[in-house]
Amino acid sequence: MPAMSATAPLDTAASLGARWGWLLALGILEIIAGGVAIAIPVIASIAAVAVFGAALIIAAISQLVHAFQLRHTRRSALYVLSGALYAVAGVIVIAYPIGGVLTLAVWIAVLLIVSGGLRAIFARAVRPVPGWGWLFAGGVAGIVLGVMLLVGWPVTAIWGIGVLLGINLIFTGAMNCSLALSSRTRTAHPV
Repeated sequence: MPAMSATAPLDTAASLGARWGWLLALGILEIIAGGVAIAIPVIASIAAVAVFGAALIIAAISQLVHAFQLRHTRRSALYVLSGALYAVAGVIVIAYPIGGVLTLAVWIAVLLIVSGGLRAIFARAVRPVPGWGWLFAGGVAGIVLGVMLLVGWPVTAIWGIGVLLGINLIFTGAMNCSLALSSRTRTAHPV
């Protein structure tokens, strides 16, 4: 296993080189898209579900192609079945986007509650470690957010996915902007 060197961050910054501007532009676009998603969360929720439906259809095509390549084995039937299920789910989500939003919101709420609970349990297990409180707080926040989505369902489902998507885009955009500006500084003034 290769060891991390002290120059690893510099290597990453150098690899961005003159391309740091593209990462900065991506970050800015993500922040703008996140703001738009938060401003019009219902449309963002429906758009997110449409993308999810398209991803399911792409997965279905991949499964069916793989099944065709394995057509002389017994496992090919499993891939055909899996591909058919993905295709049906994708078509249903695209054909009925509101139903897709409602269903996806329940899944996200359950995911938040379970992952938040596991994070809180893990935080308690590593309790003497500095920063365990932040991990615990993040777990509790996930549980609270998941419960809020479920308690307010179906109303929270309609706008909740769009708001969560917007928040994620803003944080991802801020991270990309920070990385780009840091890389620009390091390539301009290497240490």
